[in-house]
Amino acid sequence: MFKIIILFILISGLVPVNAAMAEGDMTSHLICPCECAMIISTCDCSTAIQVKKEINSMKEAGFSEKQIFSALQAEYGKEILAHSKRDSSIPLWMGSILLAITFVFLGYIAIKKPNLRIIPDIPDKQKYEQQFEEEYWKFVSQTEEK
Repeated sequence: MFKIIILFILISGLVPVNAAMAEGDMTSHLICPCECAMIISTCDCSTAIQVKKEINSMKEAGFSEKQIFSALQAEYGKEILAHSKRDSSIPLWMGSILLAITFVFLGYIAIKKPNLRIIPDIPDKQKYEQQFEEEYWKFVSQTEEK
């Protein structure tokens, strides 16, 4: 008998929480129209309380969630929705395509970049090394004389 009473208390205690959660689910998608700009479910200002009362009265009148959102949008503007719908996704597609092209281009440059560590075989390499040494010593001797 004691277990049944405890079960009844737990179940009856959960019902109001679920009802509050249902309201919270709807208000968590709305931004408070006052200066605080918080989500209505967490805001305690007078405007948020008024919007919550409006939502409850509309629910009691039998309005659906879409109708409630539409009515709130008509009254407060699009800014009340936390996640408003985008008019067009073309700029997102253009940006992603441009980014992809940029990465392909940078990858191509990285792959085709010449390896500077590889020195090609020069047929008269000793001749050029000797010429370099002579010019280098000539330069050094001229700078020492000055």
